[in-house]
Amino acid sequence: MLDEVVRKVERIDRIFKSTVASLLFPLFFVTFAFGSDGYTLMQKRSYEVPNSHAVRTYEDSVLDCGKDGEANFTISLPKQIPKEGLPSIIIVGGLKTGRESLQFIPDHGNYALIAYEYPSTLQNLFKINVLWNLYSVRKAALEVPPQLIAMIKYIREQPWFNNEPISLMGYSFGAVFVPVTYVRAQEQQIELGPSVMAYGGAGIYCLFKANLSLPRFLRGPVASMAAAAFKPIDPIIYAPQMRGEFLIINGKNDIQIPMECAHRLQELIPQPKTILNLETGHMHPDNTELTLRLINISRSWIEEKR
Repeated sequence: MLDEVVRKVERIDRIFKSTVASLLFPLFFVTFAFGSDGYTLMQKRSYEVPNSHAVRTYEDSVLDCGKDGEANFTISLPKQIPKEGLPSIIIVGGLKTGRESLQFIPDHGNYALIAYEYPSTLQNLFKINVLWNLYSVRKAALEVPPQLIAMIKYIREQPWFNNEPISLMGYSFGAVFVPVTYVRAQEQQIELGPSVMAYGGAGIYCLFKANLSLPRFLRGPVASMAAAAFKPIDPIIYAPQMRGEFLIINGKNDIQIPMECAHRLQELIPQPKTILNLETGHMHPDNTELTLRLINISRSWIEEKR
């Protein structure tokens, strides 16, 4: 009788251990595959690029962010890294920039400049076919903030990082992602540095209505659909929760970001903040004079606040 009880206990013990192992293995695999920071480095390619001031080392990198897709970005580093490391700035530009945004900065200085590349799906964001690809475009847009968070975590682990809070510079469409990314970082106890939002606004409805390539009578209804679909990244939700120092730049004659949208963002972001409304239209890569002016304003302000 006793032997039978022992056998039953041993059998239950084996089943228990087997069950625990089957549950823990997937968890171990996820932790191993994506790490505690939720990403793995898939690819890194280094090469040298000369500019008007110096030869820089560029690193094209890809992070596997699991369910949040792949984060593609390029890091610009000086040839000689100071002993104390480098302050870092992540650049989130318009839809058609990415690595190209680095070429608009003539002097990269003693900084690690990191240019984020949007998923290709987002190229359709303000086109008429967004209606037929709404799910995939929405998914790509919602993946941007977690990809930026993964980049921040990756940068903080690099040997050239100087341990100062990383700054964000969001331009045009990129400015929309700064509030949600900033707040998501705060929620993970990641301190970010002084950051810039240039030619952006708050209110997805307002932004879509001004930018959709549709007949006027269709813009309102479609913008309402977009506002519901992209609500999880709307700056209206996140701007009031931001904690830091911010520079907000807008153009008074900007038809892509109407002043209604711009003022809403400017009002929602808490102090301390600096607001500049310039006598310009929307920024564009082809307008090199305005682009250079904005870069100089942004860099000077960040250096002053560091």
